[in-house]
Amino acid sequence: MNESTSTRQANPVAATVSLLAIVAVIVIGIRLGFGAQMSVFCAAIVSVIAALLMKAKWADIQKAGMENIAHYNMAFVILTMVGILIGTWLIGGTLPSLIYYGLDLISPKAIVPLTFILCSVTSVCTGTSFGCIATMGLALYGIGINLGIPGGVIAGAVVSGAYFGDKMSPMSDTTNLAPAIAETDLYSHIGSMLYTTVPATLVCVVLYYIIGARYAQDAYDAATVQLMQETLSANFNIHLICLLPLIMILVLAILKVPSIMAMGITAVVSAILAILTQGAALGDIMSVALNGYVSNTGVAMVDTILTRGGITSMAGTFALLLFAGFMAGPMSAAGILDAFVAILMRVVKSVRSLVVSTLIFGWGIILLTGNQMMGIVIPGKAMGQMYDQMDVHRKVLSRSLEDSATIFAAVVPWSTAAAYIMGVLGVGTEYIPYALLCYIVPVFSVLCAFTGFGIWDSKGEKKWAKRARNCGQRKGELL
Repeated sequence: MNESTSTRQANPVAATVSLLAIVAVIVIGIRLGFGAQMSVFCAAIVSVIAALLMKAKWADIQKAGMENIAHYNMAFVILTMVGILIGTWLIGGTLPSLIYYGLDLISPKAIVPLTFILCSVTSVCTGTSFGCIATMGLALYGIGINLGIPGGVIAGAVVSGAYFGDKMSPMSDTTNLAPAIAETDLYSHIGSMLYTTVPATLVCVVLYYIIGARYAQDAYDAATVQLMQETLSANFNIHLICLLPLIMILVLAILKVPSIMAMGITAVVSAILAILTQGAALGDIMSVALNGYVSNTGVAMVDTILTRGGITSMAGTFALLLFAGFMAGPMSAAGILDAFVAILMRVVKSVRSLVVSTLIFGWGIILLTGNQMMGIVIPGKAMGQMYDQMDVHRKVLSRSLEDSATIFAAVVPWSTAAAYIMGVLGVGTEYIPYALLCYIVPVFSVLCAFTGFGIWDSKGEKKWAKRARNCGQRKGELL
């Protein structure tokens, strides 16, 4: 809790009932079709009512709510830049060129692992699992089943690749939401996720190769690929130089250039390329940066991915952060979160149980709500203080939120994500066992918790390095 807010602690029973009521409102709202944003708005109202019933002062409630919202200022700016980037990448031919060249890499003998890899690259560069599934994923799914690959297998590879980017891309809303909720920075969050996601990805590539090898055939129907490539080349000037903004954003991220500066530089370069390679007018570029790009190629699978971007496309995520931030204010002012943390602390006695509890909390919220955003927001706000008290850096919290909520939503049949996947790909729940990344990442998350590898203290120092030094000192003393 912020030092400037109330330090009172609510009655444990009242705090638990209040928190359950807040979660229940979100669940009911989503089930009734309110959407994540308005469901959280309703929960924020319930949070205020609960705090007032617990005798919290309105001044304290308002102050705590505004302080929480202030934590998201950086996320608001980054999301604005993401909207601008996607818009300029579309009008500048960057994303169309990525899809065009990506389709050239398809090999019928390795279609399943290639599907996973290509969807991973596409989703990282676009920051959208839904967009990746509806375009590169849909194209590869069609190609895969024409090659004799079972629909569930190829769809599982599509989903794993799509959610790799949803989890790892600096352009993704969940990748920005998780560190904002956990109160850490974007690049530290992504760096932390490398410890669980990279080994899981390598395992997935091997497993997808083994699974796909038994179905590989030499016959190759390139009709779907040809249709997409012809459509893209007819509407854009496809060229390797158009990929420069993608390379720039990755290189700048590796060099740890501040995210806003990196995105701003890349946006300027993207705008220049749009003028030079696509003949775009400056006014059109500004319009697309604000309102997004609208594709009218006449080919649905192409238009779906190319119609997106712009600052206005981020309005939903802005609203979710705003309402979630204020919702936590009354809970802090009334001591609800402190009381809940005190209850959890009786059970959570180690870093191992802390991380595992975070994973379970995220899974539970997804099972209840079917919404990945809620699986990030609720556990993130409830457990932040516990990480501070146990001297664990909050980038471990943000990673754990993504290792559970972000990817688990794809394999919960009644979730919005699963409904979208099945609707777009025309597949049933048979894809769920083959969405391997969704199961393997949490395994490595638990391994990190139990070994201490990939765990940092609140100052950012490696706990596993400390452990090694301590072991060395003890051995020296014994000698």
